Amino acid sequence: MTQPTRAVPASPLPPGTSRSLHVCIDDFGLHEGINQACVSLASAGRVSAISCMVDGPAWSQDLATLRGLPATVDVGLHLNLTEALPGARLHRPLSSLIRLAYARRLDVTLVRDEIVRQFDAFESGLGRPPDFVDGHQHVHQLPVVRDALIPVLDARKRPGKPWLRSTLPAPGWTTRGLPLGAIAKSRLIGALGAAALLAAADAHGYPHNRRMIGVYGFGGSEAGYLTCLRAWLACADDGDLLMCHPAATGPADDPILAARRREYAVLSGDAYPESLHAAGFAVQPLGRSSSQA
Repeated sequence: MTQPTRAVPASPLPPGTSRSLHVCIDDFGLHEGINQACVSLASAGRVSAISCMVDGPAWSQDLATLRGLPATVDVGLHLNLTEALPGARLHRPLSSLIRLAYARRLDVTLVRDEIVRQFDAFESGLGRPPDFVDGHQHVHQLPVVRDALIPVLDARKRPGKPWLRSTLPAPGWTTRGLPLGAIAKSRLIGALGAAALLAAADAHGYPHNRRMIGVYGFGGSEAGYLTCLRAWLACADDGDLLMCHPAATGPADDPILAARRREYAVLSGDAYPESLHAAGFAVQPLGRSSSQA
């Protein structure tokens, strides 16, 4: 494991004036370097949620550490339908999955069964239900997938209700300072199902974040990521979610490894908490936010 990341210092703002930001690391279980970043950043209070791929090769390696994280860290299911991981029974390349979903040519029974299998694997490994559900490459919001997901959640009848990730982007007028490509990608992701998922979540009583920030093309430099981070914070509001993908290290075949390492360098450095405090945010799990929808 890497050296522990320095804990975020107490906010200098007066009590009650900080806005809540949910900061979620995706892809726990995909490889050990991601697991290391998750544990280090969560233990230091720099992130508030970890999203897990239950078929990832490293899913079971750090479960004991995951179970031992503070209760202030949400741990959720990162529903995978696109990566050909060991144990995955339904997976398609993202572009193919999107086409099939919008053509309503995905078998809803197969999708439901795969969602149930991944839920069962999560609960078997962690010993409790997920605090939230989202999707690898945001598949949870697609037609057919979301149509299967909500009934699965309703049928499980676990204590409390998990929150769902909204991919609704920040308003266009607030995104100054971000590359045009990052803005376009964020809007495209949201257009693929954010409104429909939020309508279903609200109708069935599932909490969710307000909007999602953190979308970019995974290119650039460490300084470039920090610039994007500050621009995201400038356009964020109470109850929004920052999605990130840091890793301390990783295998050469990880296509975004360089971006993961840049993100980890920024999120474990001093500029990150300083930027949070300057923007008036406190990192909190969604369940403790004053604004969940």
